Amino acid sequence: MNFSKLSIDEILFQSSIRINNSLGDSKILNAVSPMGYPEAKLNEGKALLTEASTLVENQKKEYGELDAAQETFKVEKQKANETYKNMVAIGRIAFKTDVQATTTLELNGRRASTHSGWLKQTQGFYRALLANESWKAAMANYGQTEEKLTAEIAAIESVAAASENVRKEMGDAQNATQQRDQKVEELADWINDYEVIARIALADKPQLLEKIGIVVKG
Repeated sequence: MNFSKLSIDEILFQSSIRINNSLGDSKILNAVSPMGYPEAKLNEGKALLTEASTLVENQKKEYGELDAAQETFKVEKQKANETYKNMVAIGRIAFKTDVQATTTLELNGRRASTHSGWLKQTQGFYRALLANESWKAAMANYGQTEEKLTAEIAAIESVAAASENVRKEMGDAQNATQQRDQKVEELADWINDYEVIARIALADKPQLLEKIGIVVKG
């Protein structure tokens, strides 16, 4: 069988049939043992199958964690950005005649489009406000207290942390994929070799070949 054309789940399934049914049938074991595949060798294959199965499940888990991290980042940034846009709108009213505040807080012009630019712009906005007593007082006149501003810069920091977590989880997921692929490839190579030997050892026993998942034509 050409394992290179099979899905990973199918490789695991076919490998399980070949290894476990060989170990579970004395006739098969007696036939393949003299040809380099005694019980100990087949158990090596079984251990390889277990390793591959574990890494397959781990890879799925890592991508699940990545999806969760991306969703957390998306939700937190969306919420923080909505509040930030509202703060900017309020700031444009509160500092309508204050050129210094308008420039420093970047109240006019476009909002940053990149994530790094967004972090720099939002952090700069809140930090500048919190560092200026008169600007804090002006925003407080519109219900935006120091406590609210402090809470919002904390939310921005949380978004930054969520972004870093996405980067970490992505690295973990990619590493898990590499480990999975290497082990599954090793398993497929082991099974391919065993299949060649099994076909020779069981050439006159097609029903036993069928038992370990090897289709006999004719």
